[in-house]
Amino acid sequence: MVLGASPTGSGLQILPLMGGLLITSITSGQLISRTGTYKPFPIAGTAIMVVGLALLSTMGPHTTRLTASAFMFVLGLGLGLVMQVLVLAVQNAVDYKDLGVATSGATLFRSIGGSVGTAVLGSIFSNRLSSEVASLIPRSAASSLSGGVARLSSSSLKRLPAPIHAAYLTAFTDALSTVFEVAAVVAAFAFVLSWALQ
Repeated sequence: MVLGASPTGSGLQILPLMGGLLITSITSGQLISRTGTYKPFPIAGTAIMVVGLALLSTMGPHTTRLTASAFMFVLGLGLGLVMQVLVLAVQNAVDYKDLGVATSGATLFRSIGGSVGTAVLGSIFSNRLSSEVASLIPRSAASSLSGGVARLSSSSLKRLPAPIHAAYLTAFTDALSTVFEVAAVVAAFAFVLSWALQ
């Protein structure tokens, strides 16, 4: 919404993230098959994820699409080193007879983690946006908007007066930065845990 992209355009803008993920997931798979070791990849991947999320947390209203794409590419590189390798680690930690249970369990917990993470980060974003809007936009201006300024559609955002429009974009990017900062802390915790892999 900050860059004025349509839903389809927003989907296309995550292609750099998917590209980075594809490159490192294929490369790490080939290296693992040649060397037989996988522990370095989640360690490097979570470290790169921390860097990518930290870069994304620096975005502001004037961040270009190219810059945002570069930051997402870095995050994708980290994700590619982690996602499939951790499934492999789970499979190698159990007997062959328990392989199906371990794989499905890993998928289940990944789905639960994704759902909980989305809910928590979405809540953080919503609360932070409301707080930022309240501090940056005068109450008289905010109350005159239908539906409240924290729930503006992209078409309504374009019709705002210039000062309120700029303040809203600042509030939005500040709230989004908080989400990326929290995600970077979680990724840093994952980096520490990845050292415990066999």
